[in-house]
Amino acid sequence: MKKLSPLILIAIICLTIPVLYAEPNLSIELDPEPQFGQLWAYETYLVNMSVQDMNLSSIDFSGFTGTPTGLLFDGEIKWRGKGGYDFGTGTTGYSLNLEKLSVSETVSLDANSAFFNLTLVKDAYDYGRLPFETIEIVFGFDAYVIMNDDITGPKIASKSRTLILVDEMKTSYLEGKYLNMQDEINSVVEALGLEGFNREKYLGILEDMNNSFTLGNYVGAFDIWDDYDEDDRFDLIMGLVRASSLQFTEITRLQIIEKQLEDQLQDTENQLQEAEDRLTIAQLEYTQLENTYNALSSTYRKVNSDLEISRRNFSTAITAVFLTAIVFYFLGRRGINREEAERLNEPDIY
Repeated sequence: MKKLSPLILIAIICLTIPVLYAEPNLSIELDPEPQFGQLWAYETYLVNMSVQDMNLSSIDFSGFTGTPTGLLFDGEIKWRGKGGYDFGTGTTGYSLNLEKLSVSETVSLDANSAFFNLTLVKDAYDYGRLPFETIEIVFGFDAYVIMNDDITGPKIASKSRTLILVDEMKTSYLEGKYLNMQDEINSVVEALGLEGFNREKYLGILEDMNNSFTLGNYVGAFDIWDDYDEDDRFDLIMGLVRASSLQFTEITRLQIIEKQLEDQLQDTENQLQEAEDRLTIAQLEYTQLENTYNALSSTYRKVNSDLEISRRNFSTAITAVFLTAIVFYFLGRRGINREEAERLNEPDIY
């Protein structure tokens, strides 16, 4: 058996492998392209619907007669109001259909896309909506193949795109809410103490909303405000309560310590006063003792002086008595001697 040539082998393999085609894709684009998903009231936009990656061989035409001749873009644009109500810890949302515009555009297969102008002639107030509500503009289209017998063929793609209606009333409302939010947050952030309060979180919220205004992203600003109004404000209040409670506990602890220190200080002051009183009494006693000492010292000096005089007088008196005694002694001795001599000289008498 002869070997198959490489080219024939490749051809056989290609014929046995099913061909894969990309699914048709429908896109909806606007010009000017909406920034941040927002459409401005009273503006005109060019809406472009186009099909990419369309391959007729991949479309199932079973059940249809004729041959494909064109494309049909069929759909509608809906204006839908949305909002919510808070009650206690719960929230109820609602959605209202405000307006609907049907659109049907047919083009040839070669064109592959259709265009039409959309002018937004109403704002939220004209629809009876308030600034805290949202108006969605929903573009929903299907793409069909048109057969040569004017029969709508199979649907080949679908696309939906949702944008948000923005107007001057909405922007003014959000700018006012930003100022209110700024006042609320700054009044807490700038408060003294509250060491346990997460200031960075709420300053970050203000910064994010300010950046959204700077970029012109009012849809993002509304989301930030809505989150703050629904959750972050409550967290702000609870965080303030917790921080205040911690600060109150700390203040109470410091007050107890202060009271203890005051009591200790008062005891110390009482002890000091007692010591001062004792010192005053001791000073008085010392003064009295000093006066007594001075008096005694003066008396002692006087007595000592008198005693010295008496001593000198006494010494003189003793000396005089002693001399007198000696004189009398010698006089006495002389008298005795004389008597003895006279007795010896007397004659004997018988």
